[in-house]
Amino acid sequence: MLENITSNLDVIVSTLTGIITIASIFIAGTRTPDPDTMLGKIYKAVEFLSLTVGKAKQTGTKPVVVEEVPMVKGEIKVVKEK
Repeated sequence: MLENITSNLDVIVSTLTGIITIASIFIAGTRTPDPDTMLGKIYKAVEFLSLTVGKAKQTGTKPVVVEEVPMVKGEIKVVKEK
């Protein structure tokens, strides 16, 4: 068995490199689905194959935070300097 692996090492390495490359391109080019869905679970497996680890790409959707900006009431005076 070890002899079989060593004799086909170039095929094994090129196949693994191809899988990682294709998975990385797929992960980089798609939006991250919700992790609780079936598509999210498949996405997580492909993300593992692409060797994306840590926080290289955020998962799931983030809630939008709305901030209120205070409005200025009254007139705005422009002062020109001499």
